[in-house]
Amino acid sequence: MIDREGVTSGIKRKYGVTLRPSWLEQCAAHIEAEMQRIAAEQPGHAGIQHLEAQTRLVYEQLLHSEISASCHPTLEVDPSTATVTRIPPGSPGGGVLLQIQEIMDIGVSKFSMWEALKEKEDFEQRGIRPSYLAPALDNDDDDDDGGAGVFTAQGTQTQAGTGAAGDAAGEREPRIPHGMLKLVLTDGKARFPAIEMVPVPQLSVELPIGTKVLVTAGQVLLQPTGTLCLRPDGVQVLGGAPTQYQELTLRSRIESILGVR
Repeated sequence: MIDREGVTSGIKRKYGVTLRPSWLEQCAAHIEAEMQRIAAEQPGHAGIQHLEAQTRLVYEQLLHSEISASCHPTLEVDPSTATVTRIPPGSPGGGVLLQIQEIMDIGVSKFSMWEALKEKEDFEQRGIRPSYLAPALDNDDDDDDGGAGVFTAQGTQTQAGTGAAGDAAGEREPRIPHGMLKLVLTDGKARFPAIEMVPVPQLSVELPIGTKVLVTAGQVLLQPTGTLCLRPDGVQVLGGAPTQYQELTLRSRIESILGVR
């Protein structure tokens, strides 16, 4: 059985949020049903005995949840202006789990990003050479090793023949240009904007809507807009991708802005 109270305390201690009992009950019931199925298929399976393991399983479900359904609100809001004033004290480590509700690069033209996205998707899906690179030259020497390697955006290498798809220079794969990211973060109730003051390596315009981040507690937001200035030491990307946001890909959002398909 999942220790509901212990898991709630563990999540609060590490991520600075309090789980909603109704969501935790559904989550725990799902995990317990899965463990019962495994125990039936594998007699002698010990199940989930340690609280740390139980907390980890619930945390993984939390990442893919809608934060308004899984967590109580945590942000401090000025009632007179309805803006968030500061990131409240969170976990002992100094962080509060929040959700990315919007993310866009405001330092790069949307048309340039759209073109780069199409080229990158072509490269990933079919291994074709981006249009802005010169045609690859056939090289008979490649026959000795079975053809040139094509690196995907995930860093994996596949074999390909010579010609347009036979580019061995994987480091030249299409990249999405990076300027300055603007995000909207939420605790499930209140929202506030956040802008990169310097590049934050963990952040990418390609992060899915609904991604969870751990924001350093105690940061004061700029008023009157209630804007958080993002720095590398002030935010950590945790991950997650709630299913309800699957259609809100970067390409679909940019095409909606540009009015193209």
